[in-house]
Amino acid sequence: MIISMTGFGKASKSFKKMNISIELRSINAKFLEVSSRMPMVFNDKESEIKDLIGKYATRGKVTVQISIDRKSDNNLSVKIDPAVVKDYTALLTQIKKAAGLKEEIKLEHILKFSEIFKTDDSSELKDSWEDIKKTLVAALKDLLAMKKSEGKTLEKDMIGRIDSMYKKLDHIVKISDKNIKDNKDKLHEKVNNLLNGTVEIDKTRLEYELTMISDRMDITEEVIRAKSHINYFKNNVKEPELSGRRLNFLVQEINREINTIASKSNNSTISQYVVEMKEELEKIKEQLQNVE
Repeated sequence: MIISMTGFGKASKSFKKMNISIELRSINAKFLEVSSRMPMVFNDKESEIKDLIGKYATRGKVTVQISIDRKSDNNLSVKIDPAVVKDYTALLTQIKKAAGLKEEIKLEHILKFSEIFKTDDSSELKDSWEDIKKTLVAALKDLLAMKKSEGKTLEKDMIGRIDSMYKKLDHIVKISDKNIKDNKDKLHEKVNNLLNGTVEIDKTRLEYELTMISDRMDITEEVIRAKSHINYFKNNVKEPELSGRRLNFLVQEINREINTIASKSNNSTISQYVVEMKEELEKIKEQLQNVE
């Protein structure tokens, strides 16, 4: 089954105390890589987020952005932490003595330390983790739907190219059969012309040598293997399990067989077909870079 590694997914859900919005972006990567942008209170949830994403993706660089908008209840949630205020006041007093300053410690000095303030957001956000996970799952399903849609486009393109290669192999076989026969006839004629009837020809030996030459030019095995790889490629594209790595391997094997065909055939038309097939393979390889 072809699933693209590139895609975008999003989901937004509204709960009692907050609105949660999550966006996912996925691009090509050799392995699964996850990076997150979210409130710091959830930094300890990164591994859980990666595990959850791993249920919907096996490869790709996935970026997660979690935005939370608290619903206003017109109640100020910011409070002073008295203990921290005392600690910073004592610290400023020590600095004042150490520096020999006479300036009084004022409220504006203490207010420069943001740590004296505390909010109830952290506990509320932690309590909302299950809601965030539900939203993340919805975003992942949206991402997967886009990746599958893109995968269908890639599949159609690759199947078209691989079918074209199969047809070219059929043409190559016909040309090769005629090429072998023509070469045997030419060699037979050359031998007769060179000897010009002056020497008796060992026809059995001659036929043996010509057969050996024909065998070296024979591409039957290479064509059979190439077609087998092509059929296996088409079957794997339709399989429900992910097959990106397997398809890459098959492309390499097809490429190896058509290279051998080109070297054995010694025919300009076959060489042209091989060039066209290699171009198709290169385009398929480019497409496979997007396949999960």
